[in-house]
Amino acid sequence: MKSKKIIFQIFLVLFLCFFVSKTISADSIIDNGLNYLKSKQDSTGRITNGFSAPSQWSSIAFAANGIDISTIKNPLISLQDFLTDNVPSSSSAATDWETRILAIVATNGDPTNYKGTNYVTNLENLYKNNQIGDECSLNDDIFGLLAEISAGSTSNSQIKQSILSYLISKQDSIDGGFGYSAPGCAWYSTSADMTGAAIQALVSAKNNDLTDSGLDNAINRAKNYLLANQNGDGGFGYYGSSDSDSTGWVLMAFNVLDMKDSTASANTKNWLISQQSKDDGGFLAFDYGSNKFVSNSTTTAQAIIALSGKSWILKIFDPTIITPTPTTGSGNPTPTNTPTATPTSTPIPTATPQPTSIPTLTPSPTPTIIFTRGSENPTPTKIPTPTSISEQILGVETTETNKNISLQTITLFGLGMLCLIFDTIKEWLV
Repeated sequence: MKSKKIIFQIFLVLFLCFFVSKTISADSIIDNGLNYLKSKQDSTGRITNGFSAPSQWSSIAFAANGIDISTIKNPLISLQDFLTDNVPSSSSAATDWETRILAIVATNGDPTNYKGTNYVTNLENLYKNNQIGDECSLNDDIFGLLAEISAGSTSNSQIKQSILSYLISKQDSIDGGFGYSAPGCAWYSTSADMTGAAIQALVSAKNNDLTDSGLDNAINRAKNYLLANQNGDGGFGYYGSSDSDSTGWVLMAFNVLDMKDSTASANTKNWLISQQSKDDGGFLAFDYGSNKFVSNSTTTAQAIIALSGKSWILKIFDPTIITPTPTTGSGNPTPTNTPTATPTSTPIPTATPQPTSIPTLTPSPTPTIIFTRGSENPTPTKIPTPTSISEQILGVETTETNKNISLQTITLFGLGMLCLIFDTIKEWLV
């Protein structure tokens, strides 16, 4: 009996070591991704090698993990320096102002006075006919509402309310999804990525006291659209096959819907994690130039935000709290916990913005697109499916307080197997 107990204790130690190693591996996922983003910073402070707005999305990804972007430097100019100096022109698209507002607020900046520029006013100058920017693009309205909400009381309440009602009126009457374009416009088609983005805007509106008689129903219908369009592998795609960008956007929607512990969310995380390159820590996107999957900064930033349990709105700007206006060339602040990743060797052919099908996010019918992932022609073109996939970490749950991903859940199958093993051992000991 004594020998049996010793064997049982050894089994328990091995069992615990297995899950500890899994947790450590999970914790490194975000660190490796952040290190990839840092490695793509150029001497002007910006993050390169991404679709549109990689610096803005990367800023949110760093902020979501408690990292001050003034410490992200190469070697002297910081990511914050780039944001303060890189001001859109008066002819810029609405999304240029929107992505910057989201990044500014996320990194504790004042969107009404960011080195002398009032980003909120510039965005609201593009408001007309109850919507923002191009009237056939729903993309800029979704991100416009997100940006206006993040600006808090400094943005116009009536504009926020009007955009909310406008978005709800443009929800597909049949399937409940949202598209990059508005119904009736060119390239209109509902998609998982835009529906995930719209859910973030709708839920944020509800949480910040905006009202509409159809708001709850719109959220539920959009949620059902996502659940109905989840692929068998757990991911989501723009044209069928799963890709990392669409999947990241949907995972952010699940985060704001309080679905982090759901089976759908766990499966989504599993697939997204499997798309991280072991070579450099980035999340891969299909590159039309090389005709292969390569790591992409925008895709990586979106995946990090989603896997951190967050969404594009990290906080709401409060003008009563004094926020010093950042200045360029702000000396040499001490870097704060820039993660150190230890990427393993084999790159994982995974897809980010458009892994296994067409570009994920949005075609690019108008100049206001946030992610330019596709060609001018939105006709689905089959993209090769990535082959080798990294080991999937099942049931990964993201903590709310830091950048560590810990294993909080196990699949029902796994639980059943564990129970069976322990019952067998117990009978054997008896």
